[in-house]
Amino acid sequence: MDKAKMLEKLNEILRWEWAGMIQYTQFSFVITGEWREVYSEVFRKSGKEALTHAHTVGDLIVNLGGVPTVERGEVRQATTLHEMLEHSHAIEQKHVDLYTEALALCGDQDVGLRVILEDICRDEQEGAWHMEKLLAKKELAASRTAGASKVG
Repeated sequence: MDKAKMLEKLNEILRWEWAGMIQYTQFSFVITGEWREVYSEVFRKSGKEALTHAHTVGDLIVNLGGVPTVERGEVRQATTLHEMLEHSHAIEQKHVDLYTEALALCGDQDVGLRVILEDICRDEQEGAWHMEKLLAKKELAASRTAGASKVG
Protein backbone atom coordinates (compact mmCIF):
# COMPACT_ATOMS: atom_id res chain seq x y z
CA MET A 1 0.00 0.00 0.00
CA ASP A 2 1.23 3.47 -0.85
CA LYS A 3 0.92 5.17 2.54
CA ALA A 4 1.07 8.72 1.12
CA LYS A 5 -1.79 8.04 -1.31
CA MET A 6 -3.82 6.37 1.43
CA LEU A 7 -3.30 9.32 3.78
CA GLU A 8 -4.38 11.71 1.04
CA LYS A 9 -7.52 9.64 0.37
CA LEU A 10 -8.35 9.30 4.08
CA ASN A 11 -8.07 13.06 4.52
CA GLU A 12 -10.37 13.55 1.53
CA ILE A 13 -12.82 11.15 3.20
CA LEU A 14 -12.50 13.06 6.46
CA ARG A 15 -13.32 16.34 4.70
CA TRP A 16 -16.54 14.78 3.39
CA GLU A 17 -17.46 13.19 6.74
CA TRP A 18 -17.13 16.67 8.33
CA ALA A 19 -19.38 18.03 5.55
CA GLY A 20 -21.93 15.28 6.14
CA MET A 21 -22.00 15.94 9.88
CA ILE A 22 -22.61 19.67 9.31
CA GLN A 23 -25.12 19.18 6.49
CA TYR A 24 -27.21 16.65 8.39
CA THR A 25 -27.15 18.74 11.56
CA GLN A 26 -28.25 21.82 9.61
CA PHE A 27 -31.11 19.85 8.06
CA SER A 28 -32.19 18.72 11.54
CA PHE A 29 -32.42 22.38 12.54
CA VAL A 30 -34.35 23.73 9.56
CA ILE A 31 -36.82 20.93 8.83
CA THR A 32 -40.31 22.22 9.63
CA GLY A 33 -43.88 21.20 9.16
CA GLU A 34 -45.65 17.91 9.54
CA TRP A 35 -42.52 15.80 8.94
CA ARG A 36 -40.28 17.59 11.45
CA GLU A 37 -40.84 15.03 14.22
CA VAL A 38 -39.69 12.21 11.96
CA TYR A 39 -36.94 13.77 9.87
CA SER A 40 -35.29 15.96 12.48
CA GLU A 41 -34.25 12.81 14.31
CA VAL A 42 -33.30 11.00 11.07
CA PHE A 43 -30.96 13.85 10.15
CA ARG A 44 -29.49 14.07 13.67
CA LYS A 45 -28.81 10.33 13.65
CA SER A 46 -27.09 10.64 10.27
CA GLY A 47 -25.00 13.54 11.57
CA LYS A 48 -23.92 11.46 14.56
CA GLU A 49 -22.97 8.59 12.24
CA ALA A 50 -20.85 10.97 10.13
CA LEU A 51 -19.10 12.17 13.30
CA THR A 52 -18.44 8.56 14.36
CA HIS A 53 -16.97 7.85 10.93
CA ALA A 54 -14.87 11.03 11.18
CA HIS A 55 -13.48 9.84 14.52
CA THR A 56 -12.55 6.47 13.05
CA VAL A 57 -10.95 7.97 9.95
CA GLY A 58 -9.07 10.58 11.97
CA ASP A 59 -7.63 7.86 14.17
CA LEU A 60 -6.64 5.85 11.08
CA ILE A 61 -4.83 8.87 9.68
CA VAL A 62 -2.82 9.31 12.87
CA ASN A 63 -2.10 5.57 13.05
CA LEU A 64 -0.63 5.79 9.55
CA GLY A 65 1.56 8.74 10.56
CA GLY A 66 -0.54 11.57 9.13
CA VAL A 67 -2.34 14.62 10.47
CA PRO A 68 -6.14 14.73 10.16
CA THR A 69 -7.51 17.65 8.19
CA VAL A 70 -9.76 20.32 9.68
CA GLU A 71 -11.03 21.29 6.23
CA ARG A 72 -14.44 20.15 5.04
CA GLY A 73 -16.15 19.32 1.79
CA GLU A 74 -19.07 21.28 0.37
CA VAL A 75 -22.09 21.64 2.64
CA ARG A 76 -25.32 22.04 0.71
CA GLN A 77 -28.23 23.81 2.30
CA ALA A 78 -31.88 23.15 1.59
CA THR A 79 -35.25 24.40 2.75
CA THR A 80 -37.57 21.66 1.51
CA LEU A 81 -37.63 18.05 2.61
CA HIS A 82 -37.21 16.83 -0.96
CA GLU A 83 -34.07 18.96 -1.43
CA MET A 84 -32.72 17.71 1.89
CA LEU A 85 -33.24 14.11 0.85
CA GLU A 86 -31.66 14.72 -2.57
CA HIS A 87 -28.60 16.36 -0.95
CA SER A 88 -28.45 13.55 1.61
CA HIS A 89 -28.45 10.94 -1.13
CA ALA A 90 -25.68 12.81 -2.97
CA ILE A 91 -23.41 12.96 0.07
CA GLU A 92 -24.04 9.32 0.96
CA GLN A 93 -23.12 8.32 -2.59
CA LYS A 94 -20.02 10.55 -2.42
CA HIS A 95 -18.98 8.70 0.74
CA VAL A 96 -19.52 5.30 -0.93
CA ASP A 97 -17.34 6.39 -3.85
CA LEU A 98 -14.55 7.68 -1.59
CA TYR A 99 -14.45 4.59 0.62
CA THR A 100 -14.45 2.39 -2.48
CA GLU A 101 -11.45 4.35 -3.79
CA ALA A 102 -9.67 3.92 -0.44
CA LEU A 103 -10.34 0.19 -0.54
CA ALA A 104 -8.73 0.02 -3.97
CA LEU A 105 -5.59 1.62 -2.48
CA CYS A 106 -5.58 -0.71 0.50
CA GLY A 107 -4.08 -3.81 -1.04
CA ASP A 108 -3.99 -7.17 0.73
CA GLN A 109 -1.37 -6.47 3.39
CA ASP A 110 -3.39 -4.44 5.89
CA VAL A 111 -6.42 -6.59 6.68
CA GLY A 112 -7.46 -4.49 9.68
CA LEU A 113 -7.55 -1.27 7.67
CA ARG A 114 -9.46 -3.02 4.88
CA VAL A 115 -12.10 -4.37 7.27
CA ILE A 116 -12.62 -0.98 8.92
CA LEU A 117 -13.02 0.70 5.52
CA GLU A 118 -15.37 -2.04 4.31
CA ASP A 119 -17.54 -1.70 7.43
CA ILE A 120 -17.88 2.05 6.98
CA CYS A 121 -18.46 1.66 3.22
CA ARG A 122 -21.30 -0.75 4.02
CA ASP A 123 -22.85 1.85 6.36
CA GLU A 124 -22.60 4.48 3.64
CA GLN A 125 -24.08 2.19 1.00
CA GLU A 126 -27.00 1.37 3.29
CA GLY A 127 -27.49 5.13 3.79
CA ALA A 128 -27.53 5.74 0.04
CA TRP A 129 -30.02 2.93 -0.48
CA HIS A 130 -32.22 4.29 2.33
CA MET A 131 -32.28 7.73 0.70
CA GLU A 132 -33.15 6.13 -2.65
CA LYS A 133 -36.14 4.43 -1.01
CA LEU A 134 -37.27 7.69 0.60
CA LEU A 135 -36.98 9.44 -2.74
CA ALA A 136 -38.67 6.52 -4.56
CA LYS A 137 -35.75 6.43 -7.00
CA LYS A 138 -36.21 2.74 -7.73
CA GLU A 139 -39.47 1.12 -8.68
CA LEU A 140 -39.94 -2.40 -7.42
CA ALA A 141 -40.16 -5.07 -10.09
CA ALA A 142 -43.37 -6.38 -8.48
CA SER A 143 -44.92 -2.91 -8.86
CA ARG A 144 -44.11 -2.84 -12.56
CA THR A 145 -45.62 -6.29 -13.02
CA ALA A 146 -48.72 -5.41 -11.02
CA GLY A 147 -49.09 -2.16 -12.92
CA ALA A 148 -48.73 -3.94 -16.24
CA SER A 149 -51.48 -6.42 -15.38
CA LYS A 150 -53.84 -3.59 -14.43
CA VAL A 151 -53.40 -1.88 -17.78
CA GLY A 152 -54.65 -4.84 -19.85
